[in-house]
Amino acid sequence: MNMKIDYLDKFSGTLIGVSIGDTLGHPFEGMIRERIYSHFKDFKEFMKENKKLFRTYTDDTQLTLHTAEALIQGSGFNENNFIREYVSWLDDPPIGPGFGCISSIRKLKYGISWKKAASNSGGNGTAMRVSPIGLFYCKDIKSLNSAALKSSVITHSHPAAAAGAIVIARAIAFLIDKSIKSGFSIEDFFETIISSISGTQEKIWEEFIEILNKVKENLNISVEAGLIKFSQAGVKSPFFIEDYLGKAFVHPYTLSTVACAIFIFLKNLDSFEDCIIQLATAGGDSDTVAAIGGSLAGAYFGIGNVPEDLINIVKQQKYIIKVSEQLYLKFREKYRLD
Repeated sequence: MNMKIDYLDKFSGTLIGVSIGDTLGHPFEGMIRERIYSHFKDFKEFMKENKKLFRTYTDDTQLTLHTAEALIQGSGFNENNFIREYVSWLDDPPIGPGFGCISSIRKLKYGISWKKAASNSGGNGTAMRVSPIGLFYCKDIKSLNSAALKSSVITHSHPAAAAGAIVIARAIAFLIDKSIKSGFSIEDFFETIISSISGTQEKIWEEFIEILNKVKENLNISVEAGLIKFSQAGVKSPFFIEDYLGKAFVHPYTLSTVACAIFIFLKNLDSFEDCIIQLATAGGDSDTVAAIGGSLAGAYFGIGNVPEDLINIVKQQKYIIKVSEQLYLKFREKYRLD
């Protein structure tokens, strides 16, 4: 039997998922997981008692919303709209931006072409903002891959950044058609995301495929053990952080962040709330791992399965939901869905 998917529920769930993860992870950015867990016995209690800590999301949500706005304006990917939206982010103003994003977007502002402006950063700044592309192009995978790639290279010329963006967009398109009642095949999930970056000569993409296969093989280990295993996956010297060897501290390199986000998401398929708490307390680049994992959880669970109190913690949540509705309307229009 074919369940009818409520796409609006999934669109809103995805954007709200990004913003909840980002908001909850923000206070813990740069801390190892061990230290984060020394602050509380019960995370929900901790949230209630420390509302002030969770008063804002960061650049992850801001740039996700600008990505959505650019797609809405162009009824799909249009390079000029994307550049204009990313430049207008500078007036938000940016909250806790990554160096790769802000340095290249400042150059774009002064009219430097993106080919020259993009930073050679393998950071997770493009995977964290790509979810609207996964939503909008969920019925058109060829355009999805191309838009995810093009949206990434505007600011990050590094192949790792592009691979992460494609994989997350593709994962969202996969999850949007799944329902929590019937679940999905983990095998199919990995086959889908791996095929999105297969068959290229790009060494880093091949390395990413190996990492994703390792994530698949290790889904039986604990979240903590998985984070220790994958938190610096693919990171090379001089960027590898020796001090965090054997600890859970998610590196801002795209491959490690995306691997950790996917790992935690797949370990928590029973509850949006459990999933987002595990993501936000991952350690290291916690706001971004939770924004990325939150987009996956939101696409899978839909906003109808997100607890009210988590939605209410997000500032401007009505605006975020409104953007998701506008994006959904453009999607319906483009693909003539009734």
